[in-house]
Amino acid sequence: MGGKGREKMGYQKFCYWVNSRGLEKVRGYLEGKGIQLTEEVRIPCRVLKESIEIGYVTYSAWDGFCKRRTSWYWKSKKAERFLIVSNTPLDLQGFENPIVIAESNFSPDRFPIPEEMPKLIQSKEYQKKKPRIWDQVDPLEKEFYKRWFEWNRIKEPFDFDQILLSHSANHANFLDPKYFTNMNGCIIPYSISDSIHVCSSCLEFFNILGEQWPVKYVVPCIGAVQFAHLPMDQYFEVRIQSGNDNNKNKG
Repeated sequence: MGGKGREKMGYQKFCYWVNSRGLEKVRGYLEGKGIQLTEEVRIPCRVLKESIEIGYVTYSAWDGFCKRRTSWYWKSKKAERFLIVSNTPLDLQGFENPIVIAESNFSPDRFPIPEEMPKLIQSKEYQKKKPRIWDQVDPLEKEFYKRWFEWNRIKEPFDFDQILLSHSANHANFLDPKYFTNMNGCIIPYSISDSIHVCSSCLEFFNILGEQWPVKYVVPCIGAVQFAHLPMDQYFEVRIQSGNDNNKNKG
């Protein structure tokens, strides 16, 4: 299953996962240049704002405003690590392989129809990695989605169960892709719906989910639209940059 994409010039972010020593190394480097390091303690995607030159996400942010939605962090290899997000690459030893987020013209050939969604979440990989609290949705959170949905989908009835299914299936597609573009024999998974029907896109932007795919295409969720001011329904290319920048998404 494919799609077409071409990287656009403009928005870019360079992301680095570090331990406490790495964070202090970056802090010292920036102090020497007189650059402020912005701390994010509550909403991880906020560091994606273009106006933030460089920021970092603390542990507490993953238990913050989006606690249920970002709970995948604690079951991932990134748990108890800090995330640094910068508008420019860091010229530091040991920081040569950032996650690069860039605006893209990618457009998928198709999305799954509602009847296909349950098959995605039956994936063993998805079920193994799904956090215990993922399905435990607070009534206030449902109300948040209802308001957003009514603002943007006036003619479509609100059905939170279907929205949660779409959220779950989207994450599953980055763990065990069924919807992807194929380039030179390489798998590049993509978000399977628009912004109103995906959730916690920070997980894919920051390689908490789908890190095994060196390239993927990600649509910002409504949280990233609201808090990071990313354009709604716009695909972004997420790429692991390395000295040997060949696509390793072999299927």
